[in-house]
Amino acid sequence: MVTTYLCHISRLSTSHQVRQNFSFIRRELTALSNCILQAMAASSTTLPPFTSRVNPTTGKLEWVVEDENYDFIQEIARSAYTDMLHDDERNKKYLAGIQKAISSVHSRGQQAHVLDIGTGTGLLAMMAAQCGADTVHACEAFEPIGKAARQIVAKNGFEEKIKVIMKRSTEIICGPDGDIPRRANILPAEVFDTELIGEGAIPTYLHAHKHLLTDDCICVPHAATIYAQVVQSTHVEAFHKLQPVRMTGCDDIIPNESMADCSGAASVYDLQLSQLSPDKFQPITEPLKMFTFNFSKGDFETKGQNEVRTTSLISGKCHCVFMWWELDMDPEGEVKLSTAPVWAHPDGNKAPWRDHWMQAVYFLQKPVETEKGQAINVTLTHDGYSLWFTVNSTTEEGPIERPICQCGAHVVWSRPRIGMLNDSARNIKYIAALKKVINPRSICLSISDGSLLPLIAARLGANKVYSLEPNSLSRRVMQGLLETNQLEQTVSLIPHLAQELPSSIFHSQVDVLIAEPFFISSLLPWHSLYFWYCRSALVPHLSDDAVILPQGALLRAIAVEFDHLWKFHAPIGDLEGFDVRIFDELTQKAIKDSDAKEEPHHLWEYPGRPLTADFNIMEFNFMETIPSVPIEVVGEVPFIGSGTCHGVAIWMDFKLDDKISVTTGLQNVVTEKSDVLDWCRTWKQGVHFLKHNPEIKNGSIQKLKYKASFKPESGNLFFEFEVMER
Repeated sequence: MVTTYLCHISRLSTSHQVRQNFSFIRRELTALSNCILQAMAASSTTLPPFTSRVNPTTGKLEWVVEDENYDFIQEIARSAYTDMLHDDERNKKYLAGIQKAISSVHSRGQQAHVLDIGTGTGLLAMMAAQCGADTVHACEAFEPIGKAARQIVAKNGFEEKIKVIMKRSTEIICGPDGDIPRRANILPAEVFDTELIGEGAIPTYLHAHKHLLTDDCICVPHAATIYAQVVQSTHVEAFHKLQPVRMTGCDDIIPNESMADCSGAASVYDLQLSQLSPDKFQPITEPLKMFTFNFSKGDFETKGQNEVRTTSLISGKCHCVFMWWELDMDPEGEVKLSTAPVWAHPDGNKAPWRDHWMQAVYFLQKPVETEKGQAINVTLTHDGYSLWFTVNSTTEEGPIERPICQCGAHVVWSRPRIGMLNDSARNIKYIAALKKVINPRSICLSISDGSLLPLIAARLGANKVYSLEPNSLSRRVMQGLLETNQLEQTVSLIPHLAQELPSSIFHSQVDVLIAEPFFISSLLPWHSLYFWYCRSALVPHLSDDAVILPQGALLRAIAVEFDHLWKFHAPIGDLEGFDVRIFDELTQKAIKDSDAKEEPHHLWEYPGRPLTADFNIMEFNFMETIPSVPIEVVGEVPFIGSGTCHGVAIWMDFKLDDKISVTTGLQNVVTEKSDVLDWCRTWKQGVHFLKHNPEIKNGSIQKLKYKASFKPESGNLFFEFEVMER
């Protein structure tokens, strides 16, 4: 029991505040552990499990009592189960593939023995039983889902036909006394992600062929083909590598050589490419068939490589590779399922929407120049879980190693963060605001993670700039930038949190406090209020007339009808004729128990329509100290559009000064004639999903009523939204 609770205690957040505040955490752990041991010695009462986490707004370490199944609940709530099951095309094409496989096996005079790997709700297993399979076994390693699958199978009348095994497929024993009595000759499985093989499809199929399947088996899907398209796109390239920051009247800020030469991270950058405007990229090649995995044969290896020779459609630069895949659900190739973006999809603009499978972007180490009509080689390499691409004019010799970030920036900065740092319009605003307050006597302090503001302030002539960089890897990256730009004498990186600064760390009081504000630990836009708590902790270090930039922030919102995003939370009910309400109860409870009502999403990838104008909810004045009592606001706004109200999008606008502000959310003005929402692409917005989704009608007297509460002690924001008829 002691071990169990100490494990709960040590399951710490990986945020930079925690990692850099280890001594404080160790003291807290020791004290709390002693309390637990004393309590256990004095009483036999069972203690509830708890976890430690850093509050992203206040920066404080908190101890939270959790449900005993906390980890399971988190996994269920954050999975894509519901979105996946709402994928009608997926469900129907799996059914078609299973029907054909069973008919084919029966036509050979054999019994159809089905093994469903990763059964989830039991859907594919029930499809197989309904289609006449002679035996059906299904495995599910995740125990809560496995138990639900057993209940769903029983509720739909298949308890005697389907055996659910709560093991990984690699743990299943085949034989008369094993989990399955014989090898299966039909394998339906859905073990794919955006990258196709990222969930372990290759080792899963290879193990199944070696230990669980007959030589003449049919897999559903039968095969998968990976497609790639080389494109030119300065817009997408801006999410890959730091670019120079143009500074009028002084030297630019430039990336160091290690950044410029770095291949970047090999991790997939998954995007809804269909939402990428056609004017943001130019195809260098047609879509290319790069690699095919025949799952029924299992004749592939853990590692593989294939080169395709093609010609360039235009003269330009190859910046990156767009990737997607297509499934053949049957050996004849009559039933196909494509994850292609709309411009390459066989159904064009009628292509089905899905989020559990999107498209992927793979960046090249450096842009490759090409001329129209020039021959180029595109090479795909894979291991058991990842893909990577190279593009050049010559044939690759030997295996191509998986790219690894050498500069550190691609480890510290997410791709949206790189895009944020490269946003020239945003940088122009910060430069303009800083020009107004920086002078040769300025002592500046920057509070943001991996920010370029300290370098900008130094370029603008500040006497001295300090930058809080508690994260050691981020500090290394920033030090490289300082040295490349010859600013290491002007800018000093401080390895402390604002709340822990020694009293004599600055030679003079700070007269300019600056922030983007951006923090690695922030998940939702308003978590950046952490700057306010830092500013309050820094009062002893600030001069009486210190400039605070940003001066304040506006919390803003808009009611939205989403085309598809609502599917993340919508219950399934009936699925291809099967009752899966048991699964709905499990997932809905998990979402309720583990998550806040607001979720972070890059809303530019999820189209929707405005139902109200954008409106202000709450204002925060960073020039003032944090209030000691809660702030609560109530209000209502009229609806200006018609549709289904799925939720409310929420974001922050940061007021740099009286005339300049930076938004993390909506970028266009919404009127009664607006039908498009233009969202900031480098920040995630918060979305409050309504439990009930009322229909809004033009000309109605319906209004959106809202209530927001800010609790200064915890830094938490709470929202309530309700559609009122009058």
